[in-house]
Amino acid sequence: MKKLSQSQVEARLEHIEGWEAGDSGAMMQKEFRFEDFVAAMDFLNRVGEKAEDLQHHPDMCISYNSVVCMLTTHEKGGLTEADFKMANRIV
Repeated sequence: MKKLSQSQVEARLEHIEGWEAGDSGAMMQKEFRFEDFVAAMDFLNRVGEKAEDLQHHPDMCISYNSVVCMLTTHEKGGLTEADFKMANRIV
């Protein structure tokens, strides 16, 4: 799988709600907010199961009721189709 160009990333981001490019287009991220810590942890566990299914694992940061998911394909040094496939499964 090859790394997407900046214009390819921007075009794909237009069709996926709430995700934004970060780190000079080498990654994308989205913040999710929940009622409380338990709901945020439930979300983390659901995302973890989906990540295992796809064998594409996001970086995630939790702060009480907020989870920031960050996607990149580390071995390609940027975003690939795998990142967008994973983003579409995170809801």
